[in-house]
Amino acid sequence: MSHIDETPDDLPSYQVRISQRAKRMQLKVSPLGAVEVVLPKSIHPKHVTKFVAEHQAWIEQTQQQMAERYPAEELLPGKLAFAAINQQWQLEYLEGKRARVAEIDNELKIYSQDDESAQRALQQWLNRRANEVLIPWLHNTGDELGLTFKRAVIRAQKTRWGSCSSNGTISINRALLFMPPETVRYLFVHELCHTKEMNHSARYWALVESHMPDYRQHEQVLNTGMKLIPRWALSI
Repeated sequence: MSHIDETPDDLPSYQVRISQRAKRMQLKVSPLGAVEVVLPKSIHPKHVTKFVAEHQAWIEQTQQQMAERYPAEELLPGKLAFAAINQQWQLEYLEGKRARVAEIDNELKIYSQDDESAQRALQQWLNRRANEVLIPWLHNTGDELGLTFKRAVIRAQKTRWGSCSSNGTISINRALLFMPPETVRYLFVHELCHTKEMNHSARYWALVESHMPDYRQHEQVLNTGMKLIPRWALSI
């Protein structure tokens, strides 16, 4: 994966990400309005400018929608709370040449030169916290249930809470930090059971229920829970 930065003056600013998996060019607009062109390795970068120009109206319309849907105060929060570990933080934004987050007691000091770099720094901190908290928690749950997996990774997904691949890799959404602890545990049980049953058959659900009889209520929480996650935490 690599990036190319090249934006003609008459087009919206954009970044190009070369993807090994993509089959066609795609456009993505983040909640901050940043534009990314996903470019398959098989397509020459010279085609990007025309592609962006053809979709300029859509880009500008989507950027406007993002500006209305995600106000600045939601993207740079004054406080945050991790229900999963019953922890709260007050946030302060300060001027700094290098974007970074400093933890002082229950305060986070975010140093940056602009709002976009502040949000990136906050998201990187969220990734680190998720790795520090959720990965060991998943390992402990697997040990408790006697269900093993090959490795675990933290993701920043907008539509999925987790997944388990056929090679034994479990992916965990960092946004689980905002969910109730028992619901987090259910997600772990859900994915760990996939190490035995790579499907959603009756046998799979029976295995889930044997480890967590009240799993249905947590499934409902997850089905609606993405709407409760702060917008900045779902941004990529």
